[in-house]
Amino acid sequence: MTSRERIRKAINHEETEELPIDLGGTKASGIHVDEYLEVAQMLGLEVGIPKVYDQFQMLARVEEPMLSRFKCDVIQLENVCETWELDNKDWKRWTTGKGHTVQVPGGFAPEYDDEGYLILRNKKGRKVAFMPKKDGLYFERYNDPALAVSADDDHLMDPEEWRKSIPLYRDEELKLLGQRAKDLHNHTEYSVSGGFGKLRMTSTSIFAGHEFTDWLCRLCTDPEYVYEILEATADRAIENLKLYLEAVEPYIDTIFMSTTDYGTQDRELFHPDIFRDLYLPNLKKVNDYVHSHSHAKTMYHSCGSIRNILGYMIEAGVDIINPVQTTAAGMDPAALKEEFGKDLVFWGGGADTQTTLQFGTPEEVRAQVRERIDIFRKGGGFVFNPVHNIQYGVRPENVIAMYDEAIRYGRREDV
Repeated sequence: MTSRERIRKAINHEETEELPIDLGGTKASGIHVDEYLEVAQMLGLEVGIPKVYDQFQMLARVEEPMLSRFKCDVIQLENVCETWELDNKDWKRWTTGKGHTVQVPGGFAPEYDDEGYLILRNKKGRKVAFMPKKDGLYFERYNDPALAVSADDDHLMDPEEWRKSIPLYRDEELKLLGQRAKDLHNHTEYSVSGGFGKLRMTSTSIFAGHEFTDWLCRLCTDPEYVYEILEATADRAIENLKLYLEAVEPYIDTIFMSTTDYGTQDRELFHPDIFRDLYLPNLKKVNDYVHSHSHAKTMYHSCGSIRNILGYMIEAGVDIINPVQTTAAGMDPAALKEEFGKDLVFWGGGADTQTTLQFGTPEEVRAQVRERIDIFRKGGGFVFNPVHNIQYGVRPENVIAMYDEAIRYGRREDV
C-alpha cells in the first residue's frame, strides 16, 4: 500500500492495518527547525541546511531522509508566501538563536533594536514581528494601533471594504502552486496536503479592524455586524478557493483550511451557541464549495477544549480536525472517538506535547502512542501525529521513540 492509499483510506474512514503517519504535512503537524536538526543529529541523518518555510513558528520543511526514516505519508503543498508577506524564494543562510545554520527567504532581514530584540518589518517598513533577545525561538506579532478600531469607537468596518482587503491569489502564485502540486503528485507516492491559508475567520491580532479582545466582545454586542463580516470573509474565501482549486484540485487529497483557535485549556473561547449562529453557516458555505468542486477533504485546526462545538463543525461540513488537544477539558480521546469518530477524522492526538512528549521518558511516550493508536484507529479516520507541532526542547530521544513506536505498533514493521 502506498502512502497516498493509506491516507485516502484514513480520510474516508476505512480501516487499514497500516497506520498513516504525518510529520510536516501541515503547518500544525510540523517541527521547530532547531528541534529538527537535533533529532536528525541523534539519528545520524544528513538533512543539509533546512529551509524555514514558516518564519512565524520557525518550522522546518521536513524532507528526505527524515520523511523516509519515520515512514511518513503526507507532503505539504506550501504556499508561496506563508508569513510576514515574505515569498519563500531566494533562500539565504541565517543563524538561529540556538546557533544552527538554516535557510530563510531572501526578504527575511530582521534587525536588532536597542534592547537586543530582533525586529521584522513588512514591505512598507512597518514593524510586524519581534523575537525576544538573541537566543529566542519564535517571532511574536506586533499589533499596530493605527489599524485597530477602539473598543469605545462606534465605527465598524464596512463588510465589503473588509472583503476587498483580503488579497486574492496572484497569477504567479497559482502557476507555481499548480506546477508544484503536479510534481508532488506525479513524482512521489505521498498524499499531497494543500495549505489554503486564505480563510480568515478570526485572528489573534487584527481582524476586520478589531483587536482580538474587542472582536470577542463584538460577538455579543454586535452579532448582526459580526455575521456580515464573517459572511464577507467566507465570500472572499470562495473567490480564492475557485482560483486555488482550479490550479491544484487534481493533485491534493486534503486541504488545510484554517488555523483559527476556538478553545482554551478548559472551555471554548465563546459560547457554543455563538459559534452555531454566526460561524457555522459561513463555514458551511465554504466547505460546501470545496466538496462540490473537488474530491479533497477539509481540515480545520483548533487548539484547546472544543468538544461542545465539534457537532456544529460536523454540521458545517468539516471533515478533519487537528491537533486533537487531548489534555484540554472534555477532550478525552476515547470519548471523542466514540461520539464523533464516524464523522470526523482525527489528525493528531498521538502523543501529548504539553505533558508526556515533553516531560516523559521514552518508554512513557511509547506507552501513550500504543494507547492512542488503540483508541483512534478503530474504523479508520486517524492519521498519527502528536498534538500540534513538535517544539524545541523536547528530548530528541522522545521524538524518535514516538515515531518508532507508531511504526512498530501501528504497522507491525521494524524500524
